Amino acid sequence: MATSTFERKIEITSPDALERLAKIMTAESPKKPLSEHPYGAAERERSEDLLKLWSSRSK
Repeated sequence: MATSTFERKIEITSPDALERLAKIMTAESPKKPLSEHPYGAAERERSEDLLKLWSSRSK
């Protein structure tokens, strides 16, 4: 897949936007993850078993 990179100058002209950016950059990162993994250990094990079963049948 083709990708392109470029550099672009970003200018913040609004004092309010500059203040919000500074607040975000100095804030502590959250201790708790924003989202949790949707599957539990039992569901993951079941899914892995099904994947093994499927892959063994496709050989």
